[in-house]
Amino acid sequence: MRVSVLSLLAILPACSSPPSGSRDGQAAPRTAAFLFDGSSTDAWVMARDGSACRWEIDAEGAMVVNVGAGSIRTRESFGDFLLHIEFAVPNNPPEFTGQARGNSGVYLQGRYEVQIHDSHGLPPADNLCGAIYSKAAPLVNAARPAEEWQTYLIDFTAPRWSTVGDKIANARVSVWHNGTLIHDDFEIDGTTGGGAPEGPSPGPILLQDHGDSRVRFRNIWIVPR
Repeated sequence: MRVSVLSLLAILPACSSPPSGSRDGQAAPRTAAFLFDGSSTDAWVMARDGSACRWEIDAEGAMVVNVGAGSIRTRESFGDFLLHIEFAVPNNPPEFTGQARGNSGVYLQGRYEVQIHDSHGLPPADNLCGAIYSKAAPLVNAARPAEEWQTYLIDFTAPRWSTVGDKIANARVSVWHNGTLIHDDFEIDGTTGGGAPEGPSPGPILLQDHGDSRVRFRNIWIVPR
């Protein structure tokens, strides 16, 4: 089993004055880089063409999916990392069912999706909140009701490649959802649906526009390893 959330953060010195995005009581480590702190979307671009991010910041300082505009990705690319992200799914009308309920996703290196979905009270499944999409259901469903803020802490190890470009080890990930371990050093045997092809190069963090849900995000930081 991977070390606990508290153990992971204990080895990283905390910021003495957390950025404005830290609104859940958990200060980012001093070594963290903020990808979104409530003030600007400058760290992000449109995923399809690298143009300026067209998602908005609302009155509460959250970054909101611009439905239909497309997914966004970070300007920077990453290998191994610890990623913290807060999100709130909308309470979509009843006619929005199944995968149209609060759907988004966090794509690690643009390749491996940790699903976001309005899944409170549902049995764990590999297409609901906390899933490694189509690969693994979460160990437990830790999802909160729609419109409540939730947290992912994601400890990601990228695949390893030989000098001639052959993959010699799969990506691995541990995920804590609202403080509960839902994936314990899970081995990801390939990209998830919609993910970019695997390769030895680092990749961005991508946030999905699923086309139907104004999911909100805040307090996004990363510690490369």
